[in-house]
Amino acid sequence: MIVSTVVNFRNYGIKTAEDKASITAEIVKIGLTAHMVNGITDQRDYFLKQIGDVEKISQLWIARSPSVVKQYGEGHNNEVPRDDIDKEVLETGNTKSITTETLSKSTMRVTIPFAASEFQTPSCMGCHEAKEGEVLGVVSMVMDITELRMGSIRTVLYNMGLTLIAVLFVFIVINRFIKPFVSIFYSIRDVMNGAKHGDYSIRVKGSKNEENSSLASLLNSLLEKLQHTFEELDKKVYVFIKNKNYVKEADPLKNINCTIDRLSDIYKFKQTIENDKELEDIYNRIAYVLKNHFNLNDFTIVEIDTMNKLKKIVHSEKECHCDVIENECRADRINASVDSTVFANSCELSKLEEGKEYICTPYTISNELQLVLTIVTSDEKQTEYVRSIMSDIEDYITTARPAIVGKKLMQTLNKIARVDQLTNMYNRKFLDEFADISVPQALRANTSYGVLMIDIDYFKMINDDYGHDVGDEAIRIVSGVIRKQIRKSDLAIRYGGEEFIALLYNCNEENIIKIAESIRVEFSKQKIPAAGKTFSKTLSVGCSRFPQDSDSIWKCIKFADISLYQAKEGGRNQVVAFKQEMLDNKEMGESY
Repeated sequence: MIVSTVVNFRNYGIKTAEDKASITAEIVKIGLTAHMVNGITDQRDYFLKQIGDVEKISQLWIARSPSVVKQYGEGHNNEVPRDDIDKEVLETGNTKSITTETLSKSTMRVTIPFAASEFQTPSCMGCHEAKEGEVLGVVSMVMDITELRMGSIRTVLYNMGLTLIAVLFVFIVINRFIKPFVSIFYSIRDVMNGAKHGDYSIRVKGSKNEENSSLASLLNSLLEKLQHTFEELDKKVYVFIKNKNYVKEADPLKNINCTIDRLSDIYKFKQTIENDKELEDIYNRIAYVLKNHFNLNDFTIVEIDTMNKLKKIVHSEKECHCDVIENECRADRINASVDSTVFANSCELSKLEEGKEYICTPYTISNELQLVLTIVTSDEKQTEYVRSIMSDIEDYITTARPAIVGKKLMQTLNKIARVDQLTNMYNRKFLDEFADISVPQALRANTSYGVLMIDIDYFKMINDDYGHDVGDEAIRIVSGVIRKQIRKSDLAIRYGGEEFIALLYNCNEENIIKIAESIRVEFSKQKIPAAGKTFSKTLSVGCSRFPQDSDSIWKCIKFADISLYQAKEGGRNQVVAFKQEMLDNKEMGESY
């Protein structure tokens, strides 16, 4: 404002001086013309002096143009151009002003041209031999504008004082009314910046202002609740993460968000596997998570049943890279992860190609069940990624543990319900389910079965002579003989007591008799231990064919039983195949 005022006042002073010079020049022109008309030109010095005194002009002179000098001469005061400025204005006809300023004094030199015109009164052309618009002369003057400059300075100082008073007033108003709100704004900004970086302990700083103090108190109360809530949520939600190696962030809100995301994914996974029907479905679900959630593309999951001494690859993405089924797994033996990047060739079972590494991690599901996860990596970056997600994988497998144990228990119970505990053969319940499910499928697929009904000859005498323990041993021996003589595709069932059924898959009549004879002959060679000695027994076999003899499996079993009865009646220790005429034997039918 001050600079603008100074510049404007200076320009205003110069313009005022120029206007004054222009008016003075016009007065001089009129006066000189009057002197010429009245014939008193020789008295114009007095006139010019009076004009200079009145207008406070320190110097005032006139200069004739060359044409006027030629017509009238230089005049008695030598009225010729004094300097280059006079000459320039005579030549161009343009007014020119020059301001000279020092610390103590300011002056302005102004030179104004007089131009000829026939339209003036009196007409210039009446006295001068000149053309229209020709410059006849100039008026030059030097004016002292120091007072004008000092007036401007006084005005500027006055304005400056008023401005400073206004600024001081504004500052007082701001300090009293606005500063408290600005300060609380910056304090709130600091709180928000701290919260952005996870620090919720910063509080809003109030002031003596009542409104500010009240606002700060409300905000700090809210911040206190938020901080306490976030910290408590972080602690309580974190409890649900089963893997405690999970690295927490400094920001509790980020921890809560991350933990809830993980819990949400794990909960969805838990809900899904709880509704899966078979154990294999759960294993496939774990494999799906490893492949699609963790982006693993080469891994193997091995189930190790320590109670039954069984190993099984339950899923393999690409292929299994070790001989874990045939040999002892190092990770399972030491119950710790085996990382080939920590020590090369740490597991002798690995068959990985050069340039690839593996991480084998055991997960205890129960006292009798262990899962071993082998993840194969192709570079250091992928290995570091696998290490970073191992805790997350553990959460999923830990979550799946109850479902796996439950399904494993159901498998055991189903096996107990369908398997005879003495012989480890299928039992009558299994036969009932097989008849309901598999037999209709066999009829649609045109699949045949040979049905063998097997019974130990004079079995009651073994129990009577040697006791039931020896009888149980005889049953175990005959069950072992049956399993060895039939094929893997065939089924062996303990039908009840000393009776056994063998279902021979897609077996023709000749092979049915052949297998039945091999069972009979092999059993007769067996030595049954009893009271420090051994003895041998024989068995009889009845045969039928499904669906050739009947499209009902139960009728075929009945026909095999009729054939067995025929073998018993015929002297035992023999194989008899079913024939339709056996049903016509009234005596046998009644006996049966």
